[in-house]
Amino acid sequence: MYDELERVIVDCTLPPGAVLNDSDLAAQFGVSRTPVRDTLHLLESSGLVERGRSTGWVVTPIRMRDIDELAELRALLEPAGLPRIVQWDNERLERLGSLFDNFPGSMLRADTEQYLARDDEFHRTLIAATENSRLERMYHVADRQLARCKRYVTFQDDARRAASLEEHRAVCRCLMNRDPDGARSALLEHLERAHDALAAAIKASLT
Repeated sequence: MYDELERVIVDCTLPPGAVLNDSDLAAQFGVSRTPVRDTLHLLESSGLVERGRSTGWVVTPIRMRDIDELAELRALLEPAGLPRIVQWDNERLERLGSLFDNFPGSMLRADTEQYLARDDEFHRTLIAATENSRLERMYHVADRQLARCKRYVTFQDDARRAASLEEHRAVCRCLMNRDPDGARSALLEHLERAHDALAAAIKASLT
């Protein structure tokens, strides 16, 4: 149950602000309300649901403060593995550097989920490259929130998908050239643009 609810929240099938009724969920999954409530508490601890004012639970809205804090966290953590990556052997480095090679410049919406899965893999690889288990655990706490934010804006904006693809390719080119400083600059530029696109989407939804 947890995995299924997490999936539909992260992929925005249940959008930010959607009301979650424990009785309805219990009927949907064919269980009592107790395991549903346990699942909702776990999702609350991961920041994906929260208690509503007039309803029991809602999918956590994406707020400006949240995206600012997530962007700051990413900028601090994700560049940490770059110096190690540029020391990888050629085969391993080429495998990472080619992650985005097969996507068309004008990406169709049908390609989006595959692209976002590759996007998730790429950023997790940057973190895993640190070989720091504590840093990985810290990042994991925010990972599903990050994935939901990316899907919230990327599914809606064709131009942002294309720009994001080119930004990832720029990071990969620097890594393939074993240029950690260039990769860091390209990565931070990508993270800043991703933040700005999401912030614009959030502001637009409030008007």
